[in-house]
Amino acid sequence: MKTLTFETERRTQLLDATAEVRAAVAEASGDVVTVFVPHTTAGILVQASGEGAIAVVGDLERALERLVDERWEWQHTQEGDRNPWSHVRAALTSTSVTIPIVDGEIAIGDLQTIFLCEFDGPRRRKLFVAVY
Repeated sequence: MKTLTFETERRTQLLDATAEVRAAVAEASGDVVTVFVPHTTAGILVQASGEGAIAVVGDLERALERLVDERWEWQHTQEGDRNPWSHVRAALTSTSVTIPIVDGEIAIGDLQTIFLCEFDGPRRRKLFVAVY
């Protein structure tokens, strides 16, 4: 297993982790890769980006902020939680993705990108990458 570390820059940010996952896969052999985010205020997604889909990332960031408003009355702030919205946004994404490996490469589409989803940044975040 390989641990990747990222520095996020904004409270809500989708950060492209594809190149780093590809590099981790290149160092191992197997048929599938699982990418896991070990944080309760972050997530992982495979989504469109690149030519013809440049605005997708910004749209997703804004949509998650609008779907889960930080100004709501959050019950678990009474327990001392300072970032309740980030837990809910993370719950709308995923904690892991599993991707096939074909001929030593992750089998994602031409417009697909692996995103680390930050919901309580800026922070230092980890992704665990395991090849089986």
